[in-house]
Amino acid sequence: MPDPFARPIPMQSLATEEDNWAWNKPPQYADYKDFVEAIEEKLTSDKQAREEILDMLFIGATIEDTVNTVATLAFSEGKVSPDAAELAKLPLAAMLMDMAKEEGITVTVFSKTPQDTDAEETHNKLKLMQQVNPEGFDAAQSGLKEQIAQEAADGEGSKKSFLKMENENASTV
Repeated sequence: MPDPFARPIPMQSLATEEDNWAWNKPPQYADYKDFVEAIEEKLTSDKQAREEILDMLFIGATIEDTVNTVATLAFSEGKVSPDAAELAKLPLAAMLMDMAKEEGITVTVFSKTPQDTDAEETHNKLKLMQQVNPEGFDAAQSGLKEQIAQEAADGEGSKKSFLKMENENASTV
């Protein structure tokens, strides 16, 4: 059984040396504009870094994920403060989209939309229902088909009746 007293005492983190972690030191770039310029310079001067980013975009990484990775890595290495990293995301995204466009790479900007997540959840629920309760799934599916057929029939009927009503009203006037 672990010793319940084998843990740091309260406020101990304030008394330890600040050199333990890179983010405990002042960042290299306090202003997000300087950070964006440094990244741009790195990607224009360092062919390998540029190729690695372009390869990520080519294989399907989204701009959002790539920018988040760059910002998080820069923060964890002490290059930039968290707020400057957040502010730099939009200019970094624009820069990466321009790079991809120059190279003819088609990119996806955002990872997933809430609608994608909702559709995926619905699909997973239906898949589970099909496995666990096949009778209920079949009943729901047949009920849905009947509802679609009824709506289609009602839609056709209402279109016809609308035109029919117009012709009837014209003949009675």
